[in-house]
Amino acid sequence: MISELRLKDLVKLIKAGREHEFYLWPEWRGPNGARVQTLKYDHFECQACKRKGRYRRAVIVHHIKHLKDRPDLALSLFDGEERQLESVCKQCHEDYHPESKRQFKPIGIPVTEERWD
Repeated sequence: MISELRLKDLVKLIKAGREHEFYLWPEWRGPNGARVQTLKYDHFECQACKRKGRYRRAVIVHHIKHLKDRPDLALSLFDGEERQLESVCKQCHEDYHPESKRQFKPIGIPVTEERWD
């Protein structure tokens, strides 16, 4: 549960376009933070892969209801009976957020015509 003071701080960060700073808060990233508690709760297993019948180690905690939409749930594992935070692997998180995939621009023209695709 997020305190009223921290909720105000988070709303200010979101309005300023600096919500990424939330992920450095001790309440999120610390040894007893929501991130670690969620990973432990899910046994460090990707829950999206698990639903597909496969196993992958989770490294990211995903906000099911987006942080910008529901800052009040930023540190909550559950929203009532529904999950709010879930452990996922990098691939599944990129599937949830394709806009977050790193896009690399070509550095320049190729030295040769040889191609590997």
